[in-house]
Amino acid sequence: MEIRSIGGQPHTDIGGAAEFTGRSEATVRLKTSPKQRLQGSGWPAPVKLDKKSWFPLNDLKRVRDVLLPQIVESARARVHHVDLVGEPDELISATEFRKILEVSQGAWDRYVDLSRVAWRRHEDGYLPFFDHEEPAPGPGMVRYWKRRRVQEWINRRGTGGRAHAQCE
Repeated sequence: MEIRSIGGQPHTDIGGAAEFTGRSEATVRLKTSPKQRLQGSGWPAPVKLDKKSWFPLNDLKRVRDVLLPQIVESARARVHHVDLVGEPDELISATEFRKILEVSQGAWDRYVDLSRVAWRRHEDGYLPFFDHEEPAPGPGMVRYWKRRRVQEWINRRGTGGRAHAQCE
């Protein structure tokens, strides 16, 4: 990790910031952009010197030791437990499942794509294996899950289940 003294304070470049915080260089660039900082990313602004961006190590230490653990804990709290009201064996649609998870259609589609190989083996993938499938009015299939299986799967996610909440 390259360190340079700027204004009497130790700074590191993007590669060093990524190494120091355990994040990718792309994440450092994104989170330290003016737009992300304006939206409250909590990451420090870079100092430009010799056509490079430099970040104060003290500010990166706060990101690593305070901000990132808060983000992880917040994500864990969002997914740790749900009680779904209704008949446990009632089938719920993919649309209902997606809304319970509070994920975008794009994220849901990605979860489905990541699950397909396991589903072909009739196993849980990134999402649990469905309980019922039927042809959609257009191309594709419509899938349904028993309410109790959705609840069990969501509650397992925080303790080793397959799907993960967004973080960072």
